[in-house]
Amino acid sequence: MAETSSNGSGLVIPKRYGGGVIEYTTSTLPEVDIIISELLGEHCRMSLWYDFALAYYRQKKYDDFQTILEKGIEYGQKEHDGTSTDILKLYDALASYQILCGCKETEKVKKAQHFSKATTYFNAGDKILMFDQDHLLGRAYFCLYEGLKMDQAEAQFKFVINTNEKNVPALLGYACVLYNKKEYKKSLEMYKKVLRMCPNSPPYVRLGIGYCLHKLGYVEKARVAFERVLELEENNSHALTALAVLDFNKNTLESTSVAAKRLVKSWKEDNKNSVTALEMANFLFLRTDYSKSEKYANIALHLTESSRLKAESHYMVGRCLHQKGETDLAIRHYNIAINSCGTKYIQPLFGLGQLLVKNKEFEKAIECFEKVLTDAPNDVNTKKALIMMYIRCPGKNMDIKNKRIAATKKYFSELLTGENLLDVTLVVEHARFLEKTNISLALKEIARIVDMYKKNENDVIPIELYNNFGVYLYMNKIYIEANSVFTECLNRLEEERSKDTYYSNNLELTLTFNLARTKEELGYCNDAVELYKCLLKWKPNYYEATLRLGRIAQKRGDSRIASKHYEEVISRDPKNVEALILLGCLYMERKDYKQAQKKFEDILKLPEHKSNAFACYALGNIWLEQLYIPNRNKEKDEQHVMRAFEMYSKVLRYHPKNVYAANCIAILLAFNGNYEEARECFAEVRENLFDKKDAWLNLAHVYGMLKNYLNSTQMFKAAIEKFGLNNDCDVLMALARIYWKNDDYNNAKEYMAQAVNADNCNFYARYNLAKIYMKIGLKIMESTKSSLTDLDSAIGYFTEARDVYNVIYHSLNNNEMKYKWRYINRDTAKEEASKCEDYLIQANLSRTKAAEFEREKEECKIKQKEMMMKLEEERMAEKKSKEEKDLERLKRLRELRNEYLNMTKDALKIPTVEEKKKSSSKKEGGSRRKKSDVNDGFIVSEEEFEEENRKRKQKRKNRKNRKEQESQVENSESDNDNEEKKQEEEKDDNLQKGKFKSKAYISSDSESSENERKEDDNKRESLSPPVPTYTGISSDSDDSSNSSTN
Repeated sequence: MAETSSNGSGLVIPKRYGGGVIEYTTSTLPEVDIIISELLGEHCRMSLWYDFALAYYRQKKYDDFQTILEKGIEYGQKEHDGTSTDILKLYDALASYQILCGCKETEKVKKAQHFSKATTYFNAGDKILMFDQDHLLGRAYFCLYEGLKMDQAEAQFKFVINTNEKNVPALLGYACVLYNKKEYKKSLEMYKKVLRMCPNSPPYVRLGIGYCLHKLGYVEKARVAFERVLELEENNSHALTALAVLDFNKNTLESTSVAAKRLVKSWKEDNKNSVTALEMANFLFLRTDYSKSEKYANIALHLTESSRLKAESHYMVGRCLHQKGETDLAIRHYNIAINSCGTKYIQPLFGLGQLLVKNKEFEKAIECFEKVLTDAPNDVNTKKALIMMYIRCPGKNMDIKNKRIAATKKYFSELLTGENLLDVTLVVEHARFLEKTNISLALKEIARIVDMYKKNENDVIPIELYNNFGVYLYMNKIYIEANSVFTECLNRLEEERSKDTYYSNNLELTLTFNLARTKEELGYCNDAVELYKCLLKWKPNYYEATLRLGRIAQKRGDSRIASKHYEEVISRDPKNVEALILLGCLYMERKDYKQAQKKFEDILKLPEHKSNAFACYALGNIWLEQLYIPNRNKEKDEQHVMRAFEMYSKVLRYHPKNVYAANCIAILLAFNGNYEEARECFAEVRENLFDKKDAWLNLAHVYGMLKNYLNSTQMFKAAIEKFGLNNDCDVLMALARIYWKNDDYNNAKEYMAQAVNADNCNFYARYNLAKIYMKIGLKIMESTKSSLTDLDSAIGYFTEARDVYNVIYHSLNNNEMKYKWRYINRDTAKEEASKCEDYLIQANLSRTKAAEFEREKEECKIKQKEMMMKLEEERMAEKKSKEEKDLERLKRLRELRNEYLNMTKDALKIPTVEEKKKSSSKKEGGSRRKKSDVNDGFIVSEEEFEEENRKRKQKRKNRKNRKEQESQVENSESDNDNEEKKQEEEKDDNLQKGKFKSKAYISSDSESSENERKEDDNKRESLSPPVPTYTGISSDSDDSSNSSTN
């Protein structure tokens, strides 16, 4: 067999015969057919075929390279039966070439063809020697390139490494596998091991080290590794791109400029690098050059085969389309990106959620944002997005609603701190959350931020924030300030137009509409109409403006124009629920219930609005109205009640807290006579609608039905006071009716008169007031105690009632008035007027009799008065006569007493004895001695002595009970007489106890008889002068004695 050898840069083919060689230089290789013929002719070894194939490959003659390998395999199979290991090298070389071609190919079909050929070659090599190291390495790299057989590649790399620990290609392949499995630390160890084994390794080894360090967070070390790659290979595209990304992340002006230059250089060096293309797309996106960004993202998408890079490319394309407003295409790319990498790739998930919000698919958007928050629980933007979604879409059932409300409160408590208190979006959403429960608090929240902007003169209030401030002023019915805010926003908008025309135009539409709504509420309807027409010129499909024009026309009473506007919107958008509702309500207002029913049923036919609360409620109201139509077919009442109940129940089934539906169910219960159940429903409704007058009035009515008139009147009065219904004719009539039922006609008259004053043209109130007048007049006539004044009042009542009935009778002479006041029968009014005439005749007769009776009664009173005066005069005369007799008798008694005292004065005197005086002075104390000196020889009578004793006792008693004595002094003359009797009795007792042989008794009782006085006089005359047994002498003189006795 011929031998082969090579010298320098040439290749030689040993000749089979003659021992010579054919020499070729690698730079000047002949045509491949010549080489193949010579290799076949000289029967060269397979290794020489392999060497010539590599030479052609190095000269980039890839087809010649492939041809030599294929011919060599054919030759080897003939010469060596296809079992030589040299043939295995040819198979592996062909397989590797097909892998490289497949990796460079961008078309999937061609790529698959290359990979299929590679697989065929590897399978053929397996038949020769499966466990050859080079063969296993080739197959392992093939599995690594395919990307879906990472575990198989890892197993084959490990097998080679276990066989030969210093096999560098195996170590590098295993490091790549570990990197792709996100085991960056182990991958870094493998790369370092290769670098230690081969310090002069190619640059891509250090590139791998840089990637691992970056993933592990060692950014600066990674930068050093990439810079080392550039030192080894100045124009290495991967290193340039990696350093550009690191510079972009510094986020400074200088670093961004350097990064852009490196990125552009990298793309120029290698325009097949998908990572570079992707980074170029990202850089251009940040510069808002969305078209170029989309272009580079599509290039990256076609260049890469990595699922991760494909996902990022689709995400990048989706972002560009998102910004350009191509929603459907953007959603498609976002979905592809998510499907490629799963939900762990959160950026496209967030973008998809944003686009779903734009399409008003809130539930799907919430699902996307919740998935993002699961992987990024601290992401502020995701929490903001979820807050916005939860507020706009609270959920279909109570569990979901409560869960979302709790989550919203939680996110607000987490985010509304520190600098976020000035976050306009967050504050606006917080106000939106509060407006459902407390509009005034929502206004305060927005006003707080607006005030902070105003205090800082350097800050300008964002127009969106100021617009929301105006909206909350409008919602709080502060229309004048809201009008000023919207006007100011429109003036400022001209400054913003130069920056972003598209954004400014959209904002102008919103502000103009808000200003028009404010003008409408302020009563400037003409200005509002002009603004709405301007909006329609700018944007003809601005349906809200058309609907507002219809509402203004409806308020003006022009239902034809209003209907035209509503139908115009429906013709353009048959699914416009708001237009259908407004048109249905217009038909209800015109009592055209069939047309109204059709419109509301059209709403319920829409799949997304099959449980629309307003449509169901309105249909229930239509059936409820049928129950109150005059001259209706009462046989259908039960059917109407069931239909209305079904609609209201449907509302409550989907919206359990809808108190309006509950209120109507209570009305149905009351209509059926279930007043107690109706009362319970109305009571619950009033608790939830405490600031709605209807809830109060319904409860008051049902109390009246239950004959609980006290609670009914109290509820009516409370409602009148709370809601200022003093001029509400219907409410006053209802209250008067309750008093009427309770037979309290005076209060009924008072409130019915107020109702008439509130609406003098209301014939129902006037008719009812006439009925009350008649009833009060009849009660007066039926009473037997009615006075002339009462009868005059009754005559006035009958006269007033008759006049009212006559006015009503003459007014109801045309069909329009009869229909308007259809519950009043004209003939009944005439009959009532006739009755009033009869009652007036009877009242006048009764008044005549009453006047005669009053005259007779007055004469009787005069006579009685004269008799009383006579009797009074007689009594006064008798009294005066009696007083004169009493005074005369008292005078005579005084004279008799004085006469008696004068008679007994001399008899009571006792001669003074000096010796007795001295002896007695020794026995008596110093005070007695002084008294005897003062007496001057006069002897004290028994009466004077007794009087002295009485005075001493009286003084002691006065000290003990001074208060009692003062009260006795204030008593009447009769009490004084009794006291004197008591004193006389005390005198008798003292005289009996004293050491006297006789006593003198003088009576001062003016009421004793004449006989007693004579007997006393006789006794006094028979008595001898008293002689005391002791010489006790009083110091009082005769004058004092007389005075004391008197």
